[in-house]
Amino acid sequence: MSADASNSALATKVASGALQITIANDSDFTIQLTPPAKPLVEKATNPQPKRARIVQFRCSRAVLNEHSTFLSGLFRSRPDLTIVTFENKGTGYGYALEVWLRCLHNGANTLPHNLKATHTERAWVAIGVGEQFGFAPQHIDKIKPWFLDCYNHALNNGPGLTPMTACCLAFPCSVFDHAEGFMKLTKYLAYHTNGNIFTHNPSTFQALNQDARILDGPLTTARAHIQSVLDKELFFPLDKLHRATCTCRKETAFDYQEALMALECWPVDKAVKKYPLSEIIDELEKLEFTPKATNCPSGACHHDFKNSVNIAMRKAKFAFDGLCLDCMERSQADELPRQEFLKQNYPYKGCWDMACRFGHGRASWYYSWMGSSSVRRDILAQYREEKVKLGINNRGRRGRRGRRSPQEVSAHDDPTIALDDSKVSSHESNGGSDKESTHIKLEEDIDDDDEFFDAEDAYLEETD
Repeated sequence: MSADASNSALATKVASGALQITIANDSDFTIQLTPPAKPLVEKATNPQPKRARIVQFRCSRAVLNEHSTFLSGLFRSRPDLTIVTFENKGTGYGYALEVWLRCLHNGANTLPHNLKATHTERAWVAIGVGEQFGFAPQHIDKIKPWFLDCYNHALNNGPGLTPMTACCLAFPCSVFDHAEGFMKLTKYLAYHTNGNIFTHNPSTFQALNQDARILDGPLTTARAHIQSVLDKELFFPLDKLHRATCTCRKETAFDYQEALMALECWPVDKAVKKYPLSEIIDELEKLEFTPKATNCPSGACHHDFKNSVNIAMRKAKFAFDGLCLDCMERSQADELPRQEFLKQNYPYKGCWDMACRFGHGRASWYYSWMGSSSVRRDILAQYREEKVKLGINNRGRRGRRGRRSPQEVSAHDDPTIALDDSKVSSHESNGGSDKESTHIKLEEDIDDDDEFFDAEDAYLEETD
């Protein structure tokens, strides 16, 4: 720590009894926090209640004027102002304000050890304090290193990654633009929870809940997509038996479903009401089923049921990569000219993650969409039309890629890539699924099923 940072870490009591914390050595302005207006409720066993302390932060007026929209407006109306007083809003409020002030004045690398975040609640409080003082969202990057320490501490200590941890950190990850953490946590929530609320705000800044609830819709529909993939693949052997002509087919179909029901994994729509998808997928590994029929004339009862279940598990595990912050940002930039907006959001050679910091498939692109659903429908319609013209099927085609270095140039910057706006404006699709009825090899990448997105778009069109 530098000499300036060491000096700024000192806190002293002044004659009034307030605790004064020096943020800048050349301080010329004071931010004062007073105790909450509501009296503190003390335990009956405490004979001498503590008095809440007044805290004063000695800051640089110039730094505050540059980084706070609220205080800069206050300085314009009151140029002679030297102190401003705020009420302490509760647990972690003064802590979060000190983090903001130190990071704005001296950088996040100068924070003393006692300001390192160890509770997820403090990330929410920091967001609320930043918005109240006008530091955020413009300067949220100033305390991003502090948040990353909070994120890593939560995942690497105590119980680690749990549904509650993910619920507490998913929204802060979006605010602090932590793309990797956001994608990881939203994927975890889709697979490891079965409720319809995906965020938990442990702070007193309850107004943030409205912004955080934006994740509920995309994650609910993403989980429905994973469920659809699992259900469809587990039903594949049954469909084969239903089309068979042998007399033993009914007994085999019954026994196969009974084996799945014994694991409480079938029907899938019933299982997901009791268990998260991750538990259902793990439970399917225990399936042991051998048809009783040994001389099936049609051969349908000799199907490798275990292999079908393994494929269903793998396809379900890779059906969703999590929400993508880059796709979310691009898809809501509708102030761009239409052609440029379509170009930015259109897949390049089957890849839906170009210009994204982390690789993902079509499902992540689809559920990260924040713009008009009709435009998303148009993009998918043209994409399917081009697939038909080029004779592209789903076998072995890459739908995602690995992490992309910042130095790489986006494929969308290639001037040879152009979209036909007249085609994109059409809502016609290829009229059916482009999925092959046969199962793909385990080592091949999986493309998302067109029919699911067709059905989802149809539902959105009805409710628009």
